[in-house]
Amino acid sequence: MSGSSFTSIPVLDFSQVLSPSKPTFLASLREALVNVGFFYLQNAPISAQTQEQFIEKALGLFELPLEKKVEIEMVNSPHFLGYSRLGAEITALKPDHREQFDFATELPAPGPNEPLYRNVVGPNQWPDETAIPGFREAFDTYLSEVSSLAELFPGLIAEALGLPSTAFDQVFDTPQQHKLKLIKYPPPPEASNESGFQGVGPHKDSGFLTFLLQGTPHHGLEVQNKAGTWIPAPPLPGTLVINIGRSLEALTGGICTATTHRVSLRPENFQDSGRSLGPRFSFPVFQGVSLDLSADKVSLKIPDHILALVKNDKVKSDAEATFNKIFHGSIGEGTFIARVTSHQDVGQRWYPEILAKALKGQKDFLKC
Repeated sequence: MSGSSFTSIPVLDFSQVLSPSKPTFLASLREALVNVGFFYLQNAPISAQTQEQFIEKALGLFELPLEKKVEIEMVNSPHFLGYSRLGAEITALKPDHREQFDFATELPAPGPNEPLYRNVVGPNQWPDETAIPGFREAFDTYLSEVSSLAELFPGLIAEALGLPSTAFDQVFDTPQQHKLKLIKYPPPPEASNESGFQGVGPHKDSGFLTFLLQGTPHHGLEVQNKAGTWIPAPPLPGTLVINIGRSLEALTGGICTATTHRVSLRPENFQDSGRSLGPRFSFPVFQGVSLDLSADKVSLKIPDHILALVKNDKVKSDAEATFNKIFHGSIGEGTFIARVTSHQDVGQRWYPEILAKALKGQKDFLKC
């Protein structure tokens, strides 16, 4: 398989990690990291019951009356956590045709003397427990199990790249914050021009890894190979979809590939043999790196034989540019600006001056 021509997403078996087949897993992981940037993971240590209960409660949350959902509307949170109405988030300069809730590992708000960008971390807004009993318990259990899996992967990636298993420990906060989005993609209006609607526009995730549970059988997730072809990534029962973010790509000098992806709202993605599937539901967990991380705190010595896997000089230069953009200064600044511009209603309420400057394309204005 070559990175320019992959035509399907590889499937990795996590059960190999705890068996004599671990070298086989690491070789498959290295291939996925270098040439695809996406892979399915089967036999992940997340119980089927945990997933089922979480999906049930997540779907129930979207069924609440609007007046209950807006009690925890994101605009009320300086930490960008809570409910976003249909079309409230912007990707690639266009609104996304999706409704969503953003939650994260429960952490306290930053103190008054901490950098402003640390406001991307803070306490959640929780739905009324009487309106949806058991939601928080189901949420906490699911996020806990995914977080445990996520925190194993930096060590596995390090081993796959010929590094000590602790090589990436330096790039994470303790405790780590993991962000979990609950997303509903309704079908576009029948009378609309589908091309005018995007589930989520073409983009690369910004963090370390993303762990996606596709909660319904819809197609729609598509991954772009280096030839520019869109490859479908439909749900496979019993799997998560894992993809590499720009932070991991930058940290590894382009060895690990952050791949462009999107969610398509073509009408056929909401049909199965002529039967309507209703809305598509999707639940990604985003694993971020330390908000205070900067170039002088990063020290990775990737072996030459691993570096040689990237033969394309453009890939190397793009990764270097990404590294310079993300890690010179602090990654928290870029994360913060991305939140402000993606959720402009929150930016307008809590950070209006920063939003105005960001929209004008000004740089280096964030005071720490």
